Amino acid sequence: MLEHLKSLMGEAVLWRPLVPIAALALIQALALPMRLWAKALWTLTVLAAVTATGALLQQQTQRGEAVAGEATANEVAALQGLWSQWDAISQKLPPAGDPPAASFETVNDALASLSAKVANFDTQIAALKEKVKGRSVSADTAGKLVDYLHQFSGYRVVVSCVPDDIEAYTYANQLVTILRMAGWDARGPEITAAGEAVAMGISLFARDPRSADAAKVLVDAFTRFNVPYQTGLAASDAIPDTATVELFVAKKP
Repeated sequence: MLEHLKSLMGEAVLWRPLVPIAALALIQALALPMRLWAKALWTLTVLAAVTATGALLQQQTQRGEAVAGEATANEVAALQGLWSQWDAISQKLPPAGDPPAASFETVNDALASLSAKVANFDTQIAALKEKVKGRSVSADTAGKLVDYLHQFSGYRVVVSCVPDDIEAYTYANQLVTILRMAGWDARGPEITAAGEAVAMGISLFARDPRSADAAKVLVDAFTRFNVPYQTGLAASDAIPDTATVELFVAKKP
């Protein structure tokens, strides 16, 4: 019903400029001192001209609407293409929640979909930055660790990490440096293939967890200064003696 009313109003607006012209022509036709048949012929001629003109205007309006509709469709298609490009890129990034829904019924829908995709893309980039950010101990924390561990200097530690992982190796190397500065007998980083498990924190191994005093000191230090580590002390026969503890840096999640 509303669409029909809009159509009628549109036609009324289209014919409005012709009304005064047609009225003036009809008044002239009726007022001129002509014979009755001549007045009738003139009146019909005016009405035919007005009708033809109105039809021409309506045709031009429809043509303009078709052109506008085509332009709108082209805009929607262009926005959908841009959305598809962003979507292809986002699939290569870490997921960040449920992907936003997409609608391309109108230009406004397409713009809203593209805006949601860009916002989700920013979230994915932030997640990627966090993922590739290397683990490390801050300079302030490193200084506190050195001071604390120095009172237990002399313990022997082997630091190891997964193979073919620059981030893990760099982190392990920093741990070795800190331990050596604290006076510990730190060796490594050694490359160890300790399965496919991933972990953010450091894993601790000892030949006999019940008598691993060095491991207990390290756990206490990591807890005091918020250095992430895996809870629990695992036993490992690969460690040569009970006085040695191994710190293993796994692949970052």
